[in-house]
Amino acid sequence: MHLDLPDISMGDAGSLFVLTPEHVTDCYVAWLNSPEINQYLESRFATHTVESTRAFVASVLVSPNNLFLGIRSRQLGRHVGNIKLGPIDSHHETGDIGILIGDKAAWGKGIATAAIEVVCGIAATQLKLRKLTAGCYASNVGSQKAFEKAGFLIEGMRPAQFLLDGRAEDLVLMGRILK
Repeated sequence: MHLDLPDISMGDAGSLFVLTPEHVTDCYVAWLNSPEINQYLESRFATHTVESTRAFVASVLVSPNNLFLGIRSRQLGRHVGNIKLGPIDSHHETGDIGILIGDKAAWGKGIATAAIEVVCGIAATQLKLRKLTAGCYASNVGSQKAFEKAGFLIEGMRPAQFLLDGRAEDLVLMGRILK
């Protein structure tokens, strides 16, 4: 899905921008291949290259039910992560949010929460969605806190949904009603 969006302010935290294949750099791909950064991502099971990542970004860009945005930190002056809204279900007016803050220098600075809040605004006003959902590994405390600060509530758990380092890990299911 491509909304004609200029950079979208996240206040002091930075801005969001429509992610395109040209934004994929060696640094971005390094996030995806870093065991510390990608430990809670399903994409950790593949090795990523600039070419494969650019192809993925291009496919999401033309998808009618996904919005993929880059996150730029004002403090750091660079692209520090991504946020995806999708899949979007227009019949039920819902969507799912996934987020990655790949630049460790941006961790714990409120950037994820700011990005989630802005995407909730886009979802409500421009896409006319009524509810958003998200999920995270139970041990991914930073992600859970970012979503809770952005108004998401824990709706449930899926016990032992994932394997993390050979151990069963719960999935935390979260949601936010927009209207």
